[in-house]
Amino acid sequence: MSEKLQVGTETVELRRKGDGRPLLYLHGGIGDTDWLPVFDEWSREFTVFQPLHPGFGESTGGDKLDGMEDLVFHYIDLLGVLEIEASALTVVGASFGGWIAAEIASRYPHLVQRLVLVGAAGLWLDEAPPGELFGNSPPELAALLFHDLQHPVAAMMAAVTDVAQLPEELIVQQVRAMEALARVAWNPYFHNPKLERQLRRVRASTVVVWGKEDRFFPVAYAERYAAAIPGARLEIVPEAGHLVMLERPEAVTRQLFSLPR
Repeated sequence: MSEKLQVGTETVELRRKGDGRPLLYLHGGIGDTDWLPVFDEWSREFTVFQPLHPGFGESTGGDKLDGMEDLVFHYIDLLGVLEIEASALTVVGASFGGWIAAEIASRYPHLVQRLVLVGAAGLWLDEAPPGELFGNSPPELAALLFHDLQHPVAAMMAAVTDVAQLPEELIVQQVRAMEALARVAWNPYFHNPKLERQLRRVRASTVVVWGKEDRFFPVAYAERYAAAIPGARLEIVPEAGHLVMLERPEAVTRQLFSLPR
């Protein structure tokens, strides 16, 4: 299922399935870089494209990132390579990928017809600063990102008490990914100070999906996104933390398929 595409001077690791209208899934920094079972369900109606960000997996170019604008241009170039028509695109973005999705939809509003933001980064609230991602141990990350600590991925993270015991290849991959993430999200921390006022430009039919128990980006961020995007609908998912795509994928599917065709 995985393939390699040349986008400019870089290689993109891409997975795709389906033969319907195009849907671009933009993953977060942790937890959803693999092909998720819910994508098989989506592929019955959409052609699901799941690229890995520069620096993640076998996608190259993470060491050259110098801010969010680089990622936006990267994905505009990828859409060109995929020959996706303007106004036909659905974009689903989770966490860091939700931030990228919001930037694309606000900068190129004619490209995105439907937009689903799942626990999206990108905004900043002084009264509710986001949690600390960089430098935390896997068990600390599990507590930050999950509501259900018995979830298989959460349990696996919580069991890693000594990172040095992990396979060297996995450690190298994680270091590359975190370096690429930090190049965009370290300073300013997981936000673009200009994004909120740009969100008025979004034309897409939009739903903002958020875990009620999100401890990384509290629900106040969901409310701010929904208020800033014209006509956006807000869906708060009970018994879910930041990684709604892992804990409650059916809730995301329900909201995705509720958007106007």
